[in-house]
Amino acid sequence: MYSEKDKYKSREGERDRWSAKIRANPRDPSNYVGRAKDYMLLCEDEKALADFAKALELDPTNRGALYSRILLFGDIGRKEDALRDCNSLIKAYPKNTVGYERRCIIYQSMQKLKEALADTDSALKINPNSVTAWQYRCSIFINQGDSANALKCLNRLTELCPDNPTHFSVRANYYVKSKEYSKAIYDLSQTIKLRPNEFEPFIMRADVFKEMKDYKKAIADYSRAIEMNKFRAGHAYKGRGECYLAIGDKIAAARDFELSKSGEKAYR
Repeated sequence: MYSEKDKYKSREGERDRWSAKIRANPRDPSNYVGRAKDYMLLCEDEKALADFAKALELDPTNRGALYSRILLFGDIGRKEDALRDCNSLIKAYPKNTVGYERRCIIYQSMQKLKEALADTDSALKINPNSVTAWQYRCSIFINQGDSANALKCLNRLTELCPDNPTHFSVRANYYVKSKEYSKAIYDLSQTIKLRPNEFEPFIMRADVFKEMKDYKKAIADYSRAIEMNKFRAGHAYKGRGECYLAIGDKIAAARDFELSKSGEKAYR
C-alpha cells in the first residue's frame, strides 16, 4: 500500500511527464489540461489555473479545461468565475447537460435555488433520463422542504437506478412521515437487498414494523441489527424492548432496556 508521500511523488511524476509532453508539443491543449489536473491533486491551485488558462487560450471551447476549472473555482470559492465557465460550457455545448448540471451546483452553493432548479429543467429537456439532473433536482426540493416534489424525483430515480439503495432509503423516510408504512417497508426491503451488510436499514425497517404493531417482524429486524453492530445497538435494544413489552414478555423487555444503556442511543 502506498503512503501519502508515495502518492505525492507518483503525482509529481505524472506532472513531470505532462511537462515533457508540453515541451514536445506546446500547441496541444490536452497536455496543459492533464498537467493542470495533477496540479489540482497536488493543491497547487495557481499553477493549475495557469495551465487551464493556457489550454483555453489554445482552444477556447476545450471541454476538459472548462469542466475542471469549474470544479477548481468552486473548491476555492471563486463562484462567479465558476459561473462564467459554466456559461461558456453551455454556449459551446448547448446539447450537453453538463454545463447546466455544473451551474446548478454552483447556484445551490450560493442558495440561488430558483436558478438552480431552472438549470435542472434545462438539463432534463436535453436528456429526460439524466440521473445527475434528477439527483440535483431532488436535493433542491429537499432543501426547500418540498416533500411532494422531492418524492416525485425519488420515484424517477428509483426507476432510473434500481440498483442504488440510497434512493430507496431516502424515499422510505418520506413514506414513514406520511404514515404510508407498507410503501416504506417495500423501500427498506429493497435497501436491505442492495445493502445487506449494513445494520441501519434493519433498524429503520424494525421501527416501521413496530409502528405497524407487527412486533415479531420488528424483533427479528432489531435482533439482526444487534448481531451486526452491538457497539451501536442502543436504539435497537430499546426498540426491541418495547416490542417485547407489547407482547407481554416483561423479562426480555427489562433485559433489553438495561442493555440499551450501554449502547449508542442514536443510530443515525
